[in-house]
Amino acid sequence: MIKSKVQKNNSDKLNLGFLSRSLAQIGLPHSNLDTNYFERTSGLVTLSITSHPKIGLPYGTYPRLLLAWICTEAVRTQNSTLNLGTNQTEFLKKLEIGNDGRSIALLKDQTNRLLSSLFRLEFTDKEIRGFKNLILVSEGFEFWCPNNGVWETQFKLSDEFFNEVTSNPVPMDLNVLHAIRKSPLAMDVYTWIAYRTYLVYTQGGHPVKISWKDLQAQFGASFGQYVDNNLLTADEIIKKETQALNNFRKRFLLSLNKLSKFYPELNKTISSDSQFLTVGGAKLISHK
Repeated sequence: MIKSKVQKNNSDKLNLGFLSRSLAQIGLPHSNLDTNYFERTSGLVTLSITSHPKIGLPYGTYPRLLLAWICTEAVRTQNSTLNLGTNQTEFLKKLEIGNDGRSIALLKDQTNRLLSSLFRLEFTDKEIRGFKNLILVSEGFEFWCPNNGVWETQFKLSDEFFNEVTSNPVPMDLNVLHAIRKSPLAMDVYTWIAYRTYLVYTQGGHPVKISWKDLQAQFGASFGQYVDNNLLTADEIIKKETQALNNFRKRFLLSLNKLSKFYPELNKTISSDSQFLTVGGAKLISHK
């Protein structure tokens, strides 16, 4: 893993974390969606999430922090049973979440959404198709009492998810993840970059080119992409879709710029033009 500027300045406060390879490639919804189904595609892989109709899909910053904590604890302890403990304040500090009623209510809600969802991975290549259903947690117990600080939350990761996380985890710096937590897109870009650079340098260092259109589909950021095609001409639809892609590209590069403050090496390992993002190149990141 590329060493971050945070680590260089705080060598005694390293905060090494991990994420599963599947979840590092494709993230969660950025905001609350009026649906119980969500999917994103990365190359030949599609990740879909189905939630309980009465609970809803996980979204935003909190479930991303929770996933990072869950995966890190699984790798650190090599135990599929995770316990948030009986000390509410201590756990909230680990996630850098405020110890107030509103924050606790949001954490409880997003924990429920995340652990109640069914994840499905599909692999499609011409006439070949494979899939894997992935349940994060097989069982659990929750007792929340924010008024007096007493709680107890314990859950057991499913065998499939535990094996995936511990067999080949993607390393990252949790300090950086927390530093960019105000932007779910930036968090997704970071975990994806951690995965892609890790993959590139463990497989010979050959550069990989990804089109902006594929990245837009993968990260699910519309930025004006969704329009009512029935009300527009063909030329207007093309114009709208082109503008949406340009907007996504700008937002993605802004997220990369945030990351380059922590990882100056990114300027040497990632490059871009109007059509592609290249991971493993030698040019500076373009922001034009």
